[in-house]
Amino acid sequence: MKKGIYIVIGVLCLAAAVVCAWQLGRRTYAPQAETETVSATVAPEATAAAEPETGPAETAVPEETAEPYESPIDFEELQAINGDIYAWLQIDNTNIDYPIVQHPTDNSYYMTHNSDGDYSANGAVFSELYNSTDFTDPVTVLYGHHMSSGAIFGNLQAYYSDSEFFLENPNIKVYTPDGLLEYAVFAAVPYSNSHLLYNNDFTIDSVFTSFIEEVLSIRSIEAQINEANAPEAGDKVLILSTCLARDNTYRFLVMATLVE
Repeated sequence: MKKGIYIVIGVLCLAAAVVCAWQLGRRTYAPQAETETVSATVAPEATAAAEPETGPAETAVPEETAEPYESPIDFEELQAINGDIYAWLQIDNTNIDYPIVQHPTDNSYYMTHNSDGDYSANGAVFSELYNSTDFTDPVTVLYGHHMSSGAIFGNLQAYYSDSEFFLENPNIKVYTPDGLLEYAVFAAVPYSNSHLLYNNDFTIDSVFTSFIEEVLSIRSIEAQINEANAPEAGDKVLILSTCLARDNTYRFLVMATLVE
């Protein structure tokens, strides 16, 4: 009798153990299934979050790029005629619209030769060997005769000694094969005929500043000043120089600051 009871108890204990083992296995498996489900839902969210990062790149408007410079002056054709031509000077509302030349060895050559290299009493608009031909010097001086016909710089003084013209036409343009240089006129004055570049080292800031201050202080019936366009040390200045009317021991200078 007791043996039978022990057998029944043993069977019940075995069954209980099996049930416990099955439930434990179920509890262990369930969290794994939940973890996989969470992982499966995180991935699409991460993908969705990443999409805005690529979206703007696909729809962004490209930045504007500068148009390549195309000079309105055919320098290739001009230099085929005369290799000394390196730029072109133009002033709106004037007859000043000329090539700029520089002789490789003779500073006075273009006083008696035109921009084609032919003999001419008019000469040409030219610079001297004191200047480079890239307009990077602190002061670049362009020379031209004061011709009674009005050619070259013959009308320069008449234009810029007029206060109305001076104020309404401040822009001087210099075209080069590589770009356009624009200058703003700050002074038009009579000045001594001393050689500007020979007598002044404008690479020294104090010399440059002193010269500009001297020019701005000139008081004459022909002088016109616009201090708003005046340069500071480090700026680039263009000077157009010609003989002063009725007194060729002086020069008439039109002076401008590089603005672009």
